[in-house]
Amino acid sequence: MRPSIYIALTLSLALATGCSKDFLDVEPPSSLTGDTYFRDAADAEASITAAYSSVRNLNTNNYAKISEAPLKEIVIFNTQGLDLDSWSFDANSAIIDDVWQGAYEGIFRANMVLQEVPEIDMEKPHQDRILGEARFLRALFYWQLSTVFGEVPLIIEANPSDASAAALPKSPLEDIHQLMIDDLKKASALLPKRSGYDDNHVGRATKGATQALLGKVYLYKKDYPMAETYLDSVITSGEYTLLPNFSDLLITDNNSESIFEIQYEDVLDQGSSRIANDYPQGQGGFANLLPTDVLVEEYEDHAGASAINGKDPRLFHSIFIDGDPYDEVSPTFQSAWTPTGFAKKKGSYPIVRTNNYNLGRNFPVIRLADVMLMYAEALNENNKPTEAVDAINVVRQRVGMPDLPTMDFPTSNKDEIFDAIVHERRIELAFEHSRLNDLQRWGLAESELASEGYSARNRYFPIPQQELDNNPNLTQNPGY
Repeated sequence: MRPSIYIALTLSLALATGCSKDFLDVEPPSSLTGDTYFRDAADAEASITAAYSSVRNLNTNNYAKISEAPLKEIVIFNTQGLDLDSWSFDANSAIIDDVWQGAYEGIFRANMVLQEVPEIDMEKPHQDRILGEARFLRALFYWQLSTVFGEVPLIIEANPSDASAAALPKSPLEDIHQLMIDDLKKASALLPKRSGYDDNHVGRATKGATQALLGKVYLYKKDYPMAETYLDSVITSGEYTLLPNFSDLLITDNNSESIFEIQYEDVLDQGSSRIANDYPQGQGGFANLLPTDVLVEEYEDHAGASAINGKDPRLFHSIFIDGDPYDEVSPTFQSAWTPTGFAKKKGSYPIVRTNNYNLGRNFPVIRLADVMLMYAEALNENNKPTEAVDAINVVRQRVGMPDLPTMDFPTSNKDEIFDAIVHERRIELAFEHSRLNDLQRWGLAESELASEGYSARNRYFPIPQQELDNNPNLTQNPGY
C-alpha cells in the first residue's frame, strides 16, 4: 500500500526522471529539503520540474477510470475498477486512493517551490516565473481534488519534518476555490504569454493557461460574469486558434489549440508515458475504457460535405466502428474485438504498435474549444443568447457541422441553448475527462446515471480509507 499524504509529507521528495526532451530534461534531485538542496537557480528549476512531473497524475489510467468510466456511454472491461461501472465502490478503492495521492504529491511539490525558491539568490524574472508556475500547478491540483472529492484538507505549506501539519480537517469548498483564484491571479501576473516562451520551454504554464483555469473555476462556482470575463480574455488574446483538423487534436502535441497539456513527448518508457490501454482486446490491448452505443448514437446525422458515413465527422475521428480503417497489420476494425463493439480512436489513431502499448503523445488539460464552450455557457447564463450561440457555432464550424439552430437543437430560449451546449461538450470533449464533471456541476448526474447505480451520495467520491485511518481530523464524505 502506498503511504498516505499525511505520512508522505515526512519523507523525501522522490522525483520522476525521463520526462520530455526540453525543460523536463532537467535532472531532478533524489530529495529536496530547504537545508540541503535549494541553493541556486538550477535547484529552483529542478524543483519546478518535479512539480510538472506530478501533472501526469492528472491523466493516469486510474483518473481516467473515475472521470470517464462511471458513465453509461463509456465502460470498463479491464480486471480492475469494474465496481466503478456500477457505482458500487467504497472508500477502500485503490483506484480512488491513487488519484488522491497523486494530487497531493503535486501540491507538496508546488508548496516546496513556493516555500523555498523565494529564498534563493537568483535573477528576479526567472524566480518570478517559477513561482507563477508553482501557483498555477497548485491551483490545478486543487481543482482536481475539489471536483473529485469536494471538501479536502487545504495544505499550503510544505513541512517535511512535521507530519502533524498535514493532519488537517477538510476545508470548505469556498476556501479551496478562493485559494485557486488567488493563486491563479498571482500566477497570471507573473507568467508570460505562450508566445513569450522559446522552443526549449514549450509546455510550461502561461498567462493564458491561468486565465482559462480561472474562467473554469468561476464557471464551477456559478459566478458567470467573472467566468465570461476570463474566458473571453483567452479567446481574444490571439494566442490560440482552433486546429483545422479535429483528428489532429490529441495527436499533434502542443498545437495551436492547446492551452495547457500534459507533456509526454518523446517518452516511451514504461510508467512515464500515456499508456494506450484503450486499444481493443482483439488486437492485444486491454480495452480499458470502451465507448458504448449510447455515446455513438449521440452524434448527429449530417448530410453536408464534411460528413463521414452520414454522421458528424467527430464520430469517425473519436470512436472505432466496425469496418473503420485500423492499421497495416489489421486493415479494418472489427466489432468482435471488444465487448461493446466499439473502441476509443481519439488520441489513439494512427495506431502505434509497441511492446508495452505506451504512447508518447501529450494529453490536453484544457484547450480552446473547451474554453469556447464554457464561454458560451457563461454567456447563456448572462442572458446573451446570440453571442452564446455564435460561440457554439465556431466550434461546430471547425468540423463542418451546420450552424445552430437545427431541427435537433433549436436555440429560441436559454434552456434550449443549454441543451445544445450539453450536447456539444459531450461530443467535442469525449474522452477528455469532462463529461462526469459537467453532469455533476449541472445537477444532471443523478437523473442521467441512475440506471447505472448513481445516487445522491456519488456527488463526490469517498475519501480514501487510509487517509481517515491516518488523519483523526478527517471525516468521510456523506453516504460512504
